Amino acid sequence: MAPEVRADPARGRVFAVDRPNHQVSAWTPKGTLLFRLGQKGEGPGEFMRIGSLHIEMDGTFKVQEDGRGRYTRYTAQGELVGTTAGPPPVSYQGLPVDLHWPAEGSYLGTPSIPDVLESGSMGFAPVTRTPVLRVRDLGDGRWSEPEPLLWMDIGNRTHSVAIPQPGGVDGAIVGSQPFGDPDHVRIEPGAAVLIRSKGKPGTVELIEVDASGDTAWHRLVELTPRRLTSAMVQEVEEREMEFLAQHAPPGTPTARLRRGFYEGLYQPEYLPPTEGPPLLTASGEVWMRTTEVLDSLRVYYTVPRGDPTGTLRRVLLPQAFWITDATATHVWGVQWDSMDRPHVVGRRLLPSPG
Repeated sequence: MAPEVRADPARGRVFAVDRPNHQVSAWTPKGTLLFRLGQKGEGPGEFMRIGSLHIEMDGTFKVQEDGRGRYTRYTAQGELVGTTAGPPPVSYQGLPVDLHWPAEGSYLGTPSIPDVLESGSMGFAPVTRTPVLRVRDLGDGRWSEPEPLLWMDIGNRTHSVAIPQPGGVDGAIVGSQPFGDPDHVRIEPGAAVLIRSKGKPGTVELIEVDASGDTAWHRLVELTPRRLTSAMVQEVEEREMEFLAQHAPPGTPTARLRRGFYEGLYQPEYLPPTEGPPLLTASGEVWMRTTEVLDSLRVYYTVPRGDPTGTLRRVLLPQAFWITDATATHVWGVQWDSMDRPHVVGRRLLPSPG
């Protein structure tokens, strides 16, 4: 529920998507409020589960609701143009589909897979592949069945820890694999950008497909491989054991929790070079968050989007800062203070002294 910050450098403003309050606001980079819109509801200009924001080249923008395909359009000055309902609820092989931005009559989305189903905790085989789907407007209120455009390898995405329950029935606590290397995707109008970390250690593969399913861009990025060390595993164990103790039934032996933690833990020889989905920024770049930390600084890499050979750039940002957009001169995002409160923050990009 943290805010998302999107930059509009052509008009010198930034947008903050305030999900808990169902609002979007526009600001000057120095913090002067330009306008605020939205409230909770189902009517025009209202949102039930506010999601992302997309800014067009002419400054008009639209706000999407999570998973529904419903979006609302605004003028560059923040005046309401209208709300598009999107397709009716869509499912793929019995799973609901989270629809994202439309383009040229097509929506892109992904199946929503419950953690317990994906991890195999319900007695079924774990789910290791999932598609990026397209749903097309056929006219007359009809929509196509979801069509796979490309497949993602999501193996090693969930971490399932078996926990004994009262009455002798085993349950599970399911979270994310600390060292997982699943594929991730970022979807925007008419495009899906996939990032893959499986393969040769340190290698990142970026693939962009358009709404027709054609590959618009492909690039391999070679980063320095980093081995997974026992110290890294122990650090994660300490943090996760505290979480498991809080959520397991009272009286669960610590040794039982630790055994369940390690039985479900994925431990590759090398760390995945990146984590999370790629970030598509206003600067025309793709930003990749890595697992590498130098002192208190997180290492990111950026490449020009659509360029198969453009310069790879290395950027260091504070760990407490979560970037959501970037321009040629600044990064924008959210930073948490000592009370765990999120603040919208912009930071100027500076070249390394070297």
